[in-house]
Amino acid sequence: MNEPRIKNQIVFLGDSITDYVNFDEILPDYHIINRGIAGDTTSGVLRRLNEVISLKPTKIFILIGTNDIGMGVNTIPIANNIRTIITRIHEKLPDTKIYLQSLFPTRHHTPRPNTEIQALNIEIQSIAQNLDCTFINLYPLLLDSDGELAENYTIDGLHLSESANKKWLDFIKHYIDE
Repeated sequence: MNEPRIKNQIVFLGDSITDYVNFDEILPDYHIINRGIAGDTTSGVLRRLNEVISLKPTKIFILIGTNDIGMGVNTIPIANNIRTIITRIHEKLPDTKIYLQSLFPTRHHTPRPNTEIQALNIEIQSIAQNLDCTFINLYPLLLDSDGELAENYTIDGLHLSESANKKWLDFIKHYIDE
């Protein structure tokens, strides 16, 4: 893919949660490059990170890890991969601002229990604090009164509805603008 080199471009990096967002429709005034890939994991992001780095974005928003949990990977190796992703971006793009987003909760999604997601989110927040990234806590944004992803914000218990995507991007818009 040959994206034109545009100043101040923003990359969203992650899995299907990112991949399924229509950024052009929700944020038409921004040049956002969507590098979400359905089914991707932290290992997958590490393998394709050079392509993202080659875009030389001014900002990268990262949301990754739910598929690792779904495959039974423990929190520690997931956190180590995220740490490596951040370190490589810092090394190659020292002026790029990195936004590390927490995972969203799920709804009745047994392979991705919210207890594991919350444990990983604690690690993600710690990584952001230790590696000079901005942590964005998305977890409570779409919760229902039972502590799960609200039914109206999901299409299948994991993936977000269009209204959830709009709420998410509205919530982080001030980070996009800074």
